[in-house]
Amino acid sequence: MVTQQQKIQHLFLRATFSETPDKIKALLATPINTIVDDLFHASEVYKDIDYIDSPLYGQEDKGVGGVKVVKLILKSKKETEELNNEWLFKMAYTKASLREKMVFFWHNHFSTNVAFSYLMQVQNNTLRKHALGKFGDLLHAISKDPAMIFYLNNQQNRKRHPNENFAREVMELFTLGIGHYNEKDIKEAARAFTGWSVNDKGEFVFNEKAHDTDEKEFLGKKGNFNGDDIINIILEQKQTAKYIVSKIYREFVNDSINLSIVEELADGFYKSGYDISALMKKIFTSDWFYDEENIGNKIASPVELIVRYKKLVGLEFEKPQTQINLQHVLGQVLFFPPNVAGWKGGQNWIDSSSLILRLNMPHSILNNSGMDVQAKPAFEEDPLESFREKKIGVIKSDWIAFASNFIHQPKEKQLDDLLESLIQCDKSRIRKDLIEKNIDDSTEEKRITGMAANIMSLPEFQLI
Repeated sequence: MVTQQQKIQHLFLRATFSETPDKIKALLATPINTIVDDLFHASEVYKDIDYIDSPLYGQEDKGVGGVKVVKLILKSKKETEELNNEWLFKMAYTKASLREKMVFFWHNHFSTNVAFSYLMQVQNNTLRKHALGKFGDLLHAISKDPAMIFYLNNQQNRKRHPNENFAREVMELFTLGIGHYNEKDIKEAARAFTGWSVNDKGEFVFNEKAHDTDEKEFLGKKGNFNGDDIINIILEQKQTAKYIVSKIYREFVNDSINLSIVEELADGFYKSGYDISALMKKIFTSDWFYDEENIGNKIASPVELIVRYKKLVGLEFEKPQTQINLQHVLGQVLFFPPNVAGWKGGQNWIDSSSLILRLNMPHSILNNSGMDVQAKPAFEEDPLESFREKKIGVIKSDWIAFASNFIHQPKEKQLDDLLESLIQCDKSRIRKDLIEKNIDDSTEEKRITGMAANIMSLPEFQLI
């Protein structure tokens, strides 16, 4: 039996990055549809990230070998880390939390990793602008996004020497999926995208001299197509709606797809002109979204886990770099996806080292102690240098504020209340006696925070 509290927590864990126990309980008498409407309304007003000023890429020392570009890349690495921290703060504390969750989804869908921090900021803001709008507008915008053009080498795509990278990925990973186009379609689409490039200021430009103006044949249609035409033809395919809905269903509902529901959602998504808000509102207000099989079945990503700790106990770090280190050792660093396919998610988040770290985190946070952890190697590292120790530095948190949500409860009900607030999956196998074992019972606050840390140390806490 799924409780109303579980349903509301499920909504906030999936549509946002979780919510505090006091705010959840304040909504227990509020209809789900009203809460959903409020989330969408709150996300109508948002602010871009404008931390990094626009650099002038080409005023001097043009070319990738130029001293200016080398310095820019070194500076960008630090700036991207700061951009990372800015976005994490926004995820945890903005009122537009639904929009930020969608930006997070699109960040992985349109996976990009370039060495220029300003371009990553521009892309992040582009995703934020279109995150809850029309998918067609988002797709057109991301196709002209300078970071994407750099990442998939479209600035090298010229009529005499077409580069097929972007044309292939826009169909394979961004819209249609494998099996719904052929190699000729890739080649013809690449010709249509010739001349789409980036200028020295990091802005999209169309280089007409590099564009192939001859007739092209793409997905059964013939014409003198340009890149925008190719995208419009892709959007005409109902398979695009089905592919996007399937990916959204796996991320927000269940990794095991219900085909009949996906077909219905995809049909509505297509007929709405790819209205993302309408699709997400349909999901979040459907009874099946709150079925027991869809609750507590998803392993929280590292970023979702970190932001959840921020929401619950005000997790912060003395040094901003520490937050980057923690993401690294958990296996997900914002703005640094592993490849164009993005993070795989699911069970890929868990291995022997990352699980131990996840289970040890609550007490390290509670005790304000550092954590010696081992980082997974980056793919380009020498296998012999497969592990590096990183010190997770001084941790700040506010467990007293967290405990205040439960201290008014009778002592005998506090544990059940904590479990209901922190665990979404089946609780029947959780041994309550072990949660209460060896905790500091000297004050009510210490008793509650000790039990909470023990609950957060359970594998079940990782499931949202």
